[in-house]
Amino acid sequence: MSSGPDFEIRHADWLSVADAQRRVLERAAPLPGEWVPLAAAVGRALAQDVSATATLPPWDNAAMDGYAVRGRDVEGASPAAPVTLRVSGIIRAGGRPDLAVQAGQAVRIMTGAPVPRGADTVVRVEDTDAEAEPGLVRVVRDRDVGRHVRPGGQDMKPGDAVLDRGDSIHPGTVGVLAALGHERAFVHRAPTVALLTTGDELRAADRYDDVRQGAGVPESNGPMLAAAVAALGGEPLPSGIVPDDEGALRDAVAATAGADVLVTVGGASMGEADLVKRVLDGEGFKQDFWRVNMRPGSPFSFGWLPRGDTFQPVFGLPGNPASAFVTFELFVRPFLLALAGHRAVHPLRIRGQAAQEFRSGKRTLFVRVTLDTTTMPPGVHGTGPQGSGLVRSLAAAQGLAVVPALANLMPGDDVDVILLDAPAARGQASPLEGTDT
Repeated sequence: MSSGPDFEIRHADWLSVADAQRRVLERAAPLPGEWVPLAAAVGRALAQDVSATATLPPWDNAAMDGYAVRGRDVEGASPAAPVTLRVSGIIRAGGRPDLAVQAGQAVRIMTGAPVPRGADTVVRVEDTDAEAEPGLVRVVRDRDVGRHVRPGGQDMKPGDAVLDRGDSIHPGTVGVLAALGHERAFVHRAPTVALLTTGDELRAADRYDDVRQGAGVPESNGPMLAAAVAALGGEPLPSGIVPDDEGALRDAVAATAGADVLVTVGGASMGEADLVKRVLDGEGFKQDFWRVNMRPGSPFSFGWLPRGDTFQPVFGLPGNPASAFVTFELFVRPFLLALAGHRAVHPLRIRGQAAQEFRSGKRTLFVRVTLDTTTMPPGVHGTGPQGSGLVRSLAAAQGLAVVPALANLMPGDDVDVILLDAPAARGQASPLEGTDT
């Protein structure tokens, strides 16, 4: 029989959030590339530079429906002194640029159609009589002289660098790739992420009656983090609930050897049943750091587990749902984006105005907040009680307000907000630079 509690005592690093982010990203190398259809490329990152091989637009083309003319022929046109031109042809979008405009002539033209030789102006149709007399058009305004001709090659020319390796692919990028003649994109492989949630107290949906009876805690972390991994383009590999048993944990850890990343949830502190660190140590785990000067989520850890001739990155997230959510957003998400080849890995942040008091204490505080965009700057409101074990506040959160350590922000004070579910900021430094003490 044990003579006392079996708490684990180990050194805490108490890194600043910015330092922890840097340590996490130092060894994040992009995964190899693969070809995928354009429709499957959204959310992925280009694994090669992309250059133009054609001139786009391929020729000068009309920006308006109207008449292609020589500008000097219609200068001075007005309702009182209209200019009459002979209509010598018509060009529709998709037509060939084989017509020419001579002095005193006009060619009826549609938006996107190639501008005929000799024309430098497209007069919009509403500035004409629309050929009230067949074969002739009267121009009644000259405001379009020299306008509404989109030059060929304005978008790109052969050899132009158009997209860079590491660019994130979104629908607009797909449009560019299609315009460049690509049916597929060469993108970095999506990372696979093993999710290992631990705790005898956890109950999945099929055992929710235990939760109703006060005999268990709902297992929300696994589904939440699987959704987070999938949302950024990764492949989640949930391990299910692993009990607080060293043998079961050891088997579960061994089963995740093929994943690019292992994320453990729970067992991150120093309690008697917090066995994850003990099991990992037995497998040769090399801890990089444990404990970050933040709230919620301070008992976060990061390190490397030997897997044959390589090492698997391992993130240890606290078991409280808000703590798991915040630490995933700040540390795991940027790492996975870096693995997936994205150059921009940190979320966008904005500066808002506190709509209530935010008091941090001795650690940097991350408050789940909503944004009132009817004001400028946006008003920043907490989503309700902020306990790390509470989940309701996560659904409403549009961002994480960053309250530096030892700060007491009052209504009206400036406050930085890390946006959730927003694109990464291209080239942005760590969103926490300068906020930690």
